[in-house]
Amino acid sequence: MLSQQQISELSREDMNRLFSEYFSSQLGITTIPKKTLGETEDEFLRRKINQGLAKDTIEGYSLSFKYLNMVMSIDSDISEFRQETIESFIELLVDRNLRKSGINRRIREIRSFVNDCGRLGIISQILDIRQFRISLDPVYINELKMSAILAMMKPENRDFIQLYLSSGARLREIYHGELQSDNYLIIDSSLSKSRKTRELELSGEEVVIYKRLMASGLSAERLSRLFKIACVKAGYPEHHFHHLRHTMAVREINRSGGDLYEISKRLGHSSVKVTESAYLRFSKRRIRNDFQSLWTNKL
Repeated sequence: MLSQQQISELSREDMNRLFSEYFSSQLGITTIPKKTLGETEDEFLRRKINQGLAKDTIEGYSLSFKYLNMVMSIDSDISEFRQETIESFIELLVDRNLRKSGINRRIREIRSFVNDCGRLGIISQILDIRQFRISLDPVYINELKMSAILAMMKPENRDFIQLYLSSGARLREIYHGELQSDNYLIIDSSLSKSRKTRELELSGEEVVIYKRLMASGLSAERLSRLFKIACVKAGYPEHHFHHLRHTMAVREINRSGGDLYEISKRLGHSSVKVTESAYLRFSKRRIRNDFQSLWTNKL
């Protein structure tokens, strides 16, 4: 039993909770404790980590939650999650001028979160969460554009870009890999998007550049940002870091004697068919115009 003094010191929230507990006990009603959005997100991430998802995937979910928390407070009751929340979330992504592919990734991750909450009975509403329609054609950077872009970067950073351009690695794979004594960069399956261990053979020069990159203190995010700034300065704001990977694939496939199987392995694709469907769609005439050095032996 609370004293008059204790009652006077209670907040309105405490008063409401006590009244709710009292009447629920009198009527035999079992109340379900409030679960916040932040708590639900943390539990979701723990489940995904326990499932053995790759580090990049977990980081992706965490980034999506950061955007989500800009439109719905982490202290909000998860049961208040509505269709309006999703619409506000997508509007925020669009306002941030993210690429459609980036927006779609964030939408996919939040949809996975919502579906998981639905299976557990945490969110009871059926929500309509749709991605943007985007072209599936890979985007590469032709030689003329690449020369202009690299000219906008510091010489040491140009070398780092060339390392990605020759290896076809994804942005964070270089940072996650472990260099072996035989000059192979091993990307563990837990870190690879394909969930397969990757082996990237580096030349002696590439090993030197790799070691300089690892010692530079330059983060993957910063390197990507520097490349994007160079693209904008060169007059090609439509290009992004991931286009280096597509450029490597298109160029190597069309190089005389290019081994499609080896290129597919280097890219970490699940099969050669994936590589074929993505990169053999371009006309020979277009590639000849965009990569003239392939036919003049200057590369």
